[in-house]
Amino acid sequence: MQVVLLVAALLGPAVGPTGEHEDDKKAAYLAAKRAPPPARRACCPKDMSDGTCLIDPVCRDSPRAGDQADPVLFARHLHTLEVMPLRGPHPPGALASFFRCRFTDEPAGHPAELIAGVVAAADHFGAGEVRVISGFRHPKFNLMLTKKGHEVARDSQHARSQAIDFSLRGVKADKLYKYALKRWKGGVGYYPVSQFVHLDTGKRRTWKGH
Repeated sequence: MQVVLLVAALLGPAVGPTGEHEDDKKAAYLAAKRAPPPARRACCPKDMSDGTCLIDPVCRDSPRAGDQADPVLFARHLHTLEVMPLRGPHPPGALASFFRCRFTDEPAGHPAELIAGVVAAADHFGAGEVRVISGFRHPKFNLMLTKKGHEVARDSQHARSQAIDFSLRGVKADKLYKYALKRWKGGVGYYPVSQFVHLDTGKRRTWKGH
């Protein structure tokens, strides 16, 4: 027994397969758990959540020489007043929550091609902010708006989470509409008084509202 203790004392602390002492690894693990979360950076809008702020391109480290940084693109929901980066990466469920039904809070299920169509429009005009008027509308909410006399179709693509009403900051709705007519393969609605455009994944068609 004395021989065993003597050998252990001579060898020192246990060493892991990587050559790192087990005590050191444990201390590093505990220190990492005690470390405070990353601080919110001043570069993000005040109405953006901390978790979303820290993954937004504007708050990432500066790119290295020769790297091409993604242009920053925010989405601002005009009803919920929420703001988030529209260009990824996104935390799981972030887009579904942002485009949710504002009446029932049920998350949206917009296809990636629809979001990409909105992003492509913003990129075409060099816009830094997409202003969202409507994303998903629960069928009950859609029916309620119809009965109240709002300019809402009973069989709306919004009720299927297949449509987005939006505008671009600094871009007139008529220019956005003309662009969408040329580039978007689905439905395109134009609302000159309200100054927004509707895109959906339904059959190719167009109409003019208020």
